[in-house]
Amino acid sequence: MANDAAREARDLPYLSIPHLPMELFDPDRHASLPATGHSGLSGAAEPLPLAVAARLQPERLLIPRREDCDALWKRYAMLDNIRAHSEQVAGMAYGLALLAKDAGLNIYPEAVLAAGLLHDLAKTHTIRYGGNHTQLGAAWVMRETGNGPIARAILAHVFWPWVEDADNDDFFMPLVMGYADKRVMHDRCVPLEERFEDLLVRYGVNDDARSRIKNSFLQGKRTEEALSHRLGVNLHEYTVDSGRLVKRT
Repeated sequence: MANDAAREARDLPYLSIPHLPMELFDPDRHASLPATGHSGLSGAAEPLPLAVAARLQPERLLIPRREDCDALWKRYAMLDNIRAHSEQVAGMAYGLALLAKDAGLNIYPEAVLAAGLLHDLAKTHTIRYGGNHTQLGAAWVMRETGNGPIARAILAHVFWPWVEDADNDDFFMPLVMGYADKRVMHDRCVPLEERFEDLLVRYGVNDDARSRIKNSFLQGKRTEEALSHRLGVNLHEYTVDSGRLVKRT
């Protein structure tokens, strides 16, 4: 049944992304043209250099650098507390990606880092105006970077609706993003149990809300088990310190 669910997920349009090589964006190497006028919901008049380069070079996927992510945070007016949260999520996700790379997975750690930094890009906007921050954030990141796997990880970071298949390298980034986000309470890395106890206190206002929070917690535990098995470590024992994944003492 798990294999059937994984096959179904592979067939879904928003999960079907061409396998293209990735590389970190380098303005000196990746040709770009003068901007041609572009207005986003942020009111920005021109595209960032990464967006221009991505449109000109569809044969590869460009990975945003840290400074590109910072520029997008500024463009979309991300609140300071959401930035702090994103830093911690990115640190945990990047640490897991490095473990995965060492274990032989076909993964781009810098892409996972960028996904972590950008996963809540639309959160400020939806707090103020409503909407789904995963859908809007994924759309913005796709427009600004042209990187489908990063956008997919952002789209699926709150809830992954299929089997937690950590053996499928294509699914590794969205699973890691969802897990890292569930491990970070505000700007602090905590065990899943502590994170979801806080969510129940703050948002468990009725049976429906409590049921959704419980289901999300159970998915987090399944993901933790799947990733721990794939990477050969007990992720429950790990935390983030100064942006690095470390074992608790």
